[in-house]
Amino acid sequence: MNLTKKEKAKQQQQRWVLTVVCLSFGLSVIMSLLTSLFVESAGLFVALMSLIVLVMIGIITDVVGTAVTSAVEQPFIAMASKRIRGAKQALRLVRMAERVSSLLNDVVGDIVGIISGSAGSVIALYLVSLGAPSAIASMLITAFTSAFMIGGKAYGKGLAIANSEKIVLYVGSIMALFERKGKPKKKKKS
Repeated sequence: MNLTKKEKAKQQQQRWVLTVVCLSFGLSVIMSLLTSLFVESAGLFVALMSLIVLVMIGIITDVVGTAVTSAVEQPFIAMASKRIRGAKQALRLVRMAERVSSLLNDVVGDIVGIISGSAGSVIALYLVSLGAPSAIASMLITAFTSAFMIGGKAYGKGLAIANSEKIVLYVGSIMALFERKGKPKKKKKS
């Protein structure tokens, strides 16, 4: 059975949506479990640091997703022809900008937002156990988390658009490091 180009594109889109749903579920379970175990067993300071790290992950992934979306292919094609490390990977990211942005901005960003809310509620419970009124503790943690996340993402979007080429090349060079470590070395023929 021959499928038309439109039908193939629809199938690919459906597979992508299913992949995102499964990936979201798996990442949510893993990140939520790790955060719960870590934050609940740690003290207030460690719980606060965990919350800050979660928010930073959300901001960084949003910056990378925005940079990939606003970058153009041409500079990376030229860099790849000059064999600049990470240019091929950066080009691949730009060519898959829709999926990369969806994964980083939506999937990871939303998961981190939800989990940081859970971590924030644990911190609020710590503050209540120290004598703070529960409404005030909850309000302060929620306000801190949302202000830090929203402000960081707002600042990061401008930074990502202005420096998209540098950011995408940097991410590409990190990807290149991992790709090289995963490949076995070729044996020289004697």
